[in-house]
Amino acid sequence: MKENNNLNITILISNNPYNQSSASANRWRTLIEGLVNLGANINLLIIDGYQTQNEKQKFKQNGEYMGFQYKYINLLVIDNYWKIRFYEYFFRYISQFIIKRKILNLLKDTKSIIWTDNSLFGFQIAHSLRKKYPYVKIFLEMSEFLDIYKTNKGNFIQKIIAHKREKFFLKKAYLAYNGIALMTKTLFDYYNSFSIKGPQLLHLPMTVDLERFSQKTSPPKNFKMPYIAFVGSMNDKKEGISILIKAFAKIIKEFPFYKLYLIGKWHYDIPIYLKLINEFNLETSIFWMGEYPRDMIPSIIMNAKLLVLPRPLSKQALGGFPTKLGEYLATGIPVCATSIGEIPNYLIDEESIYFAEPNSIESFANALIRALKDPIKAKNVGSKGKIVAEKYFNKNLQAKILYEFLQNKI
Repeated sequence: MKENNNLNITILISNNPYNQSSASANRWRTLIEGLVNLGANINLLIIDGYQTQNEKQKFKQNGEYMGFQYKYINLLVIDNYWKIRFYEYFFRYISQFIIKRKILNLLKDTKSIIWTDNSLFGFQIAHSLRKKYPYVKIFLEMSEFLDIYKTNKGNFIQKIIAHKREKFFLKKAYLAYNGIALMTKTLFDYYNSFSIKGPQLLHLPMTVDLERFSQKTSPPKNFKMPYIAFVGSMNDKKEGISILIKAFAKIIKEFPFYKLYLIGKWHYDIPIYLKLINEFNLETSIFWMGEYPRDMIPSIIMNAKLLVLPRPLSKQALGGFPTKLGEYLATGIPVCATSIGEIPNYLIDEESIYFAEPNSIESFANALIRALKDPIKAKNVGSKGKIVAEKYFNKNLQAKILYEFLQNKI
């Protein structure tokens, strides 16, 4: 990678964020693009191979994309259920010995800031880099607490790996980093409270690409207007979707023409939602739509009458900040959400959002009614919510803060 007066950053990342539509991928994309726009030279080293044959055909082994350089360290195509399971639980730990050696050799004498993801392997690389190359500059960005696996659903192997990741970070990797950016003040205060002198810390709020929501197009044909939309993880403990379904059941008689669309990939909790929909006889009103490509999400949410975020009280909600909320607000469509975590630090009930109490079916139903009963006021609330997104969550604003932090503190 060429050297000049601009920042040189090498990112070690498990998967290519430009082949995903997750909240994590969106966070990566906004920060990468924002830094590239400011002149940073960025090189992605992608560790876990290709997720599809199409990804391999599109990206090849290395190249330039969206203004940054990239290179796949692992050339495996891991594109079906059994390959994923075999790789995650067995082959990854064999291949990573080889990959780790390759990465350490690639980064020998580097002048780049090394930015790892928050995977266990990312933490292990950071620890090894610090031991092998004491003067290297290493950076990390985190959006939530590491111990949320204790309450989220998952099999015992996933929980063992997650526990190992948390333990390794706190005991070994934390002090390997020169700087850490944290999405919420809650996370910032948590790491700032450590008695040992650790890395430089930065509060870096959620980021959204406002340009994605600058032009409205028609939604997919199977979306029937008028509708309410939820987009995100189908994890009930994280998102509170069962609360949303029960709240919608309370208002359906008053708003019989509305549909509720749930957009997100399959999760262990999906059967719970389908059972609730059946019990409330809402098969013609509530629909789980599955996952949609990232490029189709703007058209889905920009044509909704109301966007919803029924997130319940949890440690994940307290430490994190929902990326989808920034995208919701960026559309200018009114949003109904629970007043959880740091969301109330930015938004005001019936001014820029419709708030509900967390874990309350009645309160969420009431918030839905307030938003739907007065469409003129709701439109104004949506417009003011968009102003909040432009002011606080603009990717270009936050990328500038990050650029200056990396340049001056790291």
